[in-house]
Amino acid sequence: MSCVVKRNKMAHTGEKPFKCQYCEKSFSVKKSCIHHERIHTGEKPFKCQYCEKSFSVKKSCIHHERIHTGEKPFKCQYCEKRFIVRPSCIQHERTHTGEKPFKCQYCEKKFTVKWSCIQHEMNHTGEKPFKCQYCGKSFTRQSKYKQHERIHTGEKPFKCQYCDKSFSGKPNCMQHEMIHTVEKPFKCQYCEKSYSVKSKCKQHERTHSGEKPFKCQYCEKCFKIKQGCIAHEKTHTGEKPFKCQYCEKSFSGKRNCMQHEMIHTGEKPFQCQYCEKSFNVKRGCIRHERTHTGEKPFKCQYCEKSFSIKQSCIQHEMNHTGKKPFKCQYCGKSFGRKQNFIKHERTHTGEKPFKCQYCENSFCSKQSCIQHEMNHTGEKPFKCKYCEKSFCVKSKCEQHERTHTGEKPFKCQYCESSFCSKQSCILHEKNHTEEKSFKCKYCEKSHSIKSQCKQHEMIHTEVSLQTIRKEFQGENIPHGTMVSLQSIKSEFQDEVMPHGTNEQRKSDVDTVVKMELNDSNAPELRPNIYPVAMFRNVFADTDVVSDYT
Repeated sequence: MSCVVKRNKMAHTGEKPFKCQYCEKSFSVKKSCIHHERIHTGEKPFKCQYCEKSFSVKKSCIHHERIHTGEKPFKCQYCEKRFIVRPSCIQHERTHTGEKPFKCQYCEKKFTVKWSCIQHEMNHTGEKPFKCQYCGKSFTRQSKYKQHERIHTGEKPFKCQYCDKSFSGKPNCMQHEMIHTVEKPFKCQYCEKSYSVKSKCKQHERTHSGEKPFKCQYCEKCFKIKQGCIAHEKTHTGEKPFKCQYCEKSFSGKRNCMQHEMIHTGEKPFQCQYCEKSFNVKRGCIRHERTHTGEKPFKCQYCEKSFSIKQSCIQHEMNHTGKKPFKCQYCGKSFGRKQNFIKHERTHTGEKPFKCQYCENSFCSKQSCIQHEMNHTGEKPFKCKYCEKSFCVKSKCEQHERTHTGEKPFKCQYCESSFCSKQSCILHEKNHTEEKSFKCKYCEKSHSIKSQCKQHEMIHTEVSLQTIRKEFQGENIPHGTMVSLQSIKSEFQDEVMPHGTNEQRKSDVDTVVKMELNDSNAPELRPNIYPVAMFRNVFADTDVVSDYT
């Protein structure tokens, strides 16, 4: 009986006569068993003739060598594109024909690749066959499951062949090794740029060609990246198939769900290759590593400035174009940054979602909360490179360093003046535009600077306070009389400060009464008005207080 007939027979019978000598796995083909056993032994007998890389399978070595030679024997029958391996060519041709031979057995979705179909079906079944023995987390992919378990065991089986670093995942190791080899085998066919990852090269080439091969099935929008198209389509369907296994939250994207779950587990799988810092998001790790390398790959198309983060570059370019795409629904103000827009809208809604973990204070922005918490911890992570001073806010540190360097990067758009801080520049520019965006809550007056507005508002509160002083002085309250601070605050709030919401008025009254309790400029008034001020400086926690005798 021939080998081919034997192999076909075993495919039907399920017979697997070749057993791995290191584990329980069995195979129907001897060659597959030999390949598998090399995972245990680490044997890589097939060495690339152009570089130091070795492979456990001959075919993998041949495919790799084509990266060096540039050989692409498989040509698309519909366009000029060529490929190193046949499966990639077949997969590409389906983008021309629209063929999607793999259909989900639970819904109408179809796929060009079988593995994509299998993974999609697991969203329907909820099947996650690979379960971590240490924390119970489950995975659809065996490779992800194994990599996750290594977080618990600390095992890092993938060792860099150029240095002593080891990694828990093979892709991380391969990516690291490219630092040593500077291997970027995938070259853009339109410009001189090269890439270490093929998909990144293809993605880049579309910026030249303008090709957007991924079309939304619900509207006319097209996308350069498949993932972008999938994410967009979910805005039509409202589909959120990925549910957090630790809480009730659901997500439209798998990656978003996985990142969220790491908040529960504390898992940070992406480690900086230059220091010990770890991140739960790969993007965060890449950004951080640029602080070591100094790389700034995103260049402004209007000036010479470069940035380490794409979003920073986009936001900077808006300074040139004047574009402000985010408009407040309450007052019409527009913003270039989404985060500033969200933060601004919270001034209207009063929402403060970020709560300090050390006290009862809440904040409308995460950054404000983090900075506040540093007052509790005393942490000042940003150290001046020219002197011993430290700061809890990075921007403050950078601003301080400019006092050493004399740098004034913020230039007025109306005159030749320059400033070391952006805020100073904005305030100066308002002298040119006469913009007055801060309005007094008690009268019609407006101010260009917030602090000036606050100072002006105190004129109203001081006048109101004089009224209360006279009233109390006229009544000749005997020394030692019990005084209700709640009644004072209530009268002050209702009679003198009728404007604003209850919360705003209460806050204003508290501020003014506090100020008066501490007022050393008129001590002769206090015994008759606020007897408690003679011996303690509290009013918010008690309804009735008595004189100090």
